[in-house]
Amino acid sequence: MTLFPDMLFVDIHTHNDAGNPVAVVDNGAAGFCSVGIHPWRITEDWEQRFLEIRALARQPHVVAVGECGFDYLKSPASKEVQYELFKAHALLAEEVGKPLIIHLVKGQQELLRASKEIPHKQAWIIHGFRGKPLQAQQLLSAGMYISLGEMFNSDAVGVIPLGRLFIESDESAVPIAEIYEKIANVKGVEVEELARCTIENARACNIFFADENLLSTI
Repeated sequence: MTLFPDMLFVDIHTHNDAGNPVAVVDNGAAGFCSVGIHPWRITEDWEQRFLEIRALARQPHVVAVGECGFDYLKSPASKEVQYELFKAHALLAEEVGKPLIIHLVKGQQELLRASKEIPHKQAWIIHGFRGKPLQAQQLLSAGMYISLGEMFNSDAVGVIPLGRLFIESDESAVPIAEIYEKIANVKGVEVEELARCTIENARACNIFFADENLLSTI
């Protein structure tokens, strides 16, 4: 493992607040975070709970909406409810001008349908993508960004342009720098180039970290 002591890495989605100054913590109470209702945690009173999400999404430290999305394996909600709640998140992202972090398990066709039916200008970011190249191509053709974590399909890495790629730690205990190095090796680029591209992608998605001078270190 190569050490990168002076380099900062955008971690677009994590549940571990390890002090990374450019990490987006899912439902984090401090630092930069995203807010949303995970498809595993959809309850009958989701509409009432979503009122709180709407209020939180306007806070300056909240830089994204989500994670939200489709999970046809573990969600307790019907496909119809999952779609309705996803639409609510997507429209909220438009209101607040922030990107959407998407959880996707076995619901790709519904997501692609949603991308056509729901008007949106904000970025849609698929987090923790482990799918095949064809799935990646479909999502990219729909204009989405793809985030890779510790576990990923090596064949899919080649079809994801650097300009649409994010890296994340999610729930992994592996340091984000190691995940960057692993993906950079598969992609055939320097770690520094991958880090720069994810910073540029964050800015393109309207994610601006408080101290932009931090990002000049790489």
